[in-house]
Amino acid sequence: MLLIILFVCATAGSVEIPKQIHVLFRHGERSPTSIFPNDPHKNYKWEGGLGHLTNRGKLQMYTLGQNIKEQYNAIIPKYYWPVDVNFTSSYLDRCLMSAELVGAGMFPPQGEQIWNLDLLWQPIPIHYLPRNLDNLLVMKNNCTEYDKQFFEIQNSSKVKQYNRDYHALYAYLTKHTGKVIENIEAVESLYNTLEIYQMNNMSLPYWVNDTLMDEMRIIGAQNLAIYSETDYMKKMKGGFFIKTILNLMEATLTGSKEVPSINTYAGHDLTIVHVMRALGLVNTLKPEFGASLIFELYEDGKIEVFYWDSWKGGIHRQVLPNCKSPCKINEFLKEYKKILPVNWAEECNVASAT
Repeated sequence: MLLIILFVCATAGSVEIPKQIHVLFRHGERSPTSIFPNDPHKNYKWEGGLGHLTNRGKLQMYTLGQNIKEQYNAIIPKYYWPVDVNFTSSYLDRCLMSAELVGAGMFPPQGEQIWNLDLLWQPIPIHYLPRNLDNLLVMKNNCTEYDKQFFEIQNSSKVKQYNRDYHALYAYLTKHTGKVIENIEAVESLYNTLEIYQMNNMSLPYWVNDTLMDEMRIIGAQNLAIYSETDYMKKMKGGFFIKTILNLMEATLTGSKEVPSINTYAGHDLTIVHVMRALGLVNTLKPEFGASLIFELYEDGKIEVFYWDSWKGGIHRQVLPNCKSPCKINEFLKEYKKILPVNWAEECNVASAT
């Protein structure tokens, strides 16, 4: 009887451990990618130039790696071994560096893997494709039908309504920046620059206040959303990423292919938005630096999805609207079929695609 009681208690207290994880994260804090004519900081010399990780961004990514290791300590091995881990990145330097730093946080060399006592770091290969061939992370591989639909969205009643609603704001920003601001994409670009100034305790122009920043952030999220406005657009962007990791999960469960248990993907804010909108998890979202979307696969085929607000954590379980918990992979494939491409290249070039 005592043995039975101990067994029941042990079973009740056990924690289910994922068999495999896929971690899609936004790169760390970067310097601005653009400035404007009346920019009070336009002559500021950013280390590495425009669009590169700041020192704080580097620390964020290293810390993110440590946080991932702590969260998934049960399946992340003590020692780095290529068969267990795969790092994939967008082609941009800030993403490649972010992947390297996350790897450094996850796998500091230990024991026999220490090759330099003065440098507790080890090289980990990062895989990536050139910009024009990548439809996984930067998602800039040519897709004719997608481009056609995106052009139609840019000229849709929804976007025209945005432009009417924000006409006065466009005029205000144009006057003060010295740059023509005439659409929500330009507003987001300006917001991104001003936000980085805020993060670095650099003074904002006199014509900027918290209310304006809040409004521009909302508009920025709206701009990111229009890149996946239709079901077809969701399929060819976020859907391709989802299909890719589902294929890897299936291979793991069937044993048809050796797939690492730890898979990380260094992408962009738009990458995360594409994937979350394809899953029906958000309408609009402006991900923070280091924000992460995590897919967990379990031995029984169950899939769990979590969103981390930033590199610091802030973990939120995501309830998949099309696949109620517990969501098994077969059900996932069935319920999300309409946003999972079968042949991405063919579906990109079929005039009748919908």
